[in-house]
Amino acid sequence: MKTSRVLLALIGALVFVSPDAGSAQYFGRNKVQYRSFDFDIVRTTHFDIYYYKQERTAVMDAARMAERSYARLSRILQHEFTERKPIILYASHTDFQQTNVLSGLIDEGTGGVTEALKNRVILPFTGSYAEFDHVLTHELVHAFQFDVLLKAPVLNDGGPMGARLPLWFMEGMAEYLSIGRIDPLTVSWLRDATLNGYLRDIRQMTMRDDYLSYRFGQSLWAYIGSKWGDEVVGILLQKAPRMSLERAFAGTLGISLVELSKEWEASVRKAYLPQLADFAQPQTFAQKLTRHDRLGDDWFLSPAISPDGKYLAYLS
Repeated sequence: MKTSRVLLALIGALVFVSPDAGSAQYFGRNKVQYRSFDFDIVRTTHFDIYYYKQERTAVMDAARMAERSYARLSRILQHEFTERKPIILYASHTDFQQTNVLSGLIDEGTGGVTEALKNRVILPFTGSYAEFDHVLTHELVHAFQFDVLLKAPVLNDGGPMGARLPLWFMEGMAEYLSIGRIDPLTVSWLRDATLNGYLRDIRQMTMRDDYLSYRFGQSLWAYIGSKWGDEVVGILLQKAPRMSLERAFAGTLGISLVELSKEWEASVRKAYLPQLADFAQPQTFAQKLTRHDRLGDDWFLSPAISPDGKYLAYLS
């Protein structure tokens, strides 16, 4: 499994920041640009797609993917762009890391970025059209979200009201609308969280912004879509920036966030708790190799076994 998929928590840039905020985190380090990129533009109905000659074969496929995603997302989210949005494509992740569109450094785990204020999508081709389509659609959901949020009422402090929407709302929606309801990665996290007791309710998700907000948020939106229909996703996106989350969900779904949380948690536990009886626990037939308490690190991701079976490598 690719690092970009595993560390998808770095995909969406959801914080409204100043242009220099990213560089302040990397004092003393410079972004190395190995080459200059001679960009051309493909203009579609809703996008200006920037590319260079190494991408010429794939850029038309990307244009079709973008317009296909736009047609679906605009219907679900009940929103249309009033102007074409820029999409800046790079032929590889190495080229993507050299971009001067973003001021900060880009690590290997970043699959793509959507700028909130300028509403530009920047991402590389990955070699997998399925993964590229997932990341592109994920970022286009953010483009729709930002387009809606920036038109929302302004708070007393001058910031847009929608800037305070929690990560599970924003990233969970982007994951749900780009992957769908059935996703093996999210299923594995939900199963482990249910069996090991760290499944979060909506209140806990709202208080914490981390990778689990992607996985649990996607599952929550999938539950909402399966019960009330995907059209309510767009209704909630339109309402949430203009009122509290509680009022938006209660007025649209007819139940409070607490009631929604209990329903969703019950559905998750109903799906995965029976597996306690169906499958043996790993510790009964295998030796545990990782030690969270000793390393002080909760993340052991993307395990891979060496060809001879002697070694296990993982991201941490």
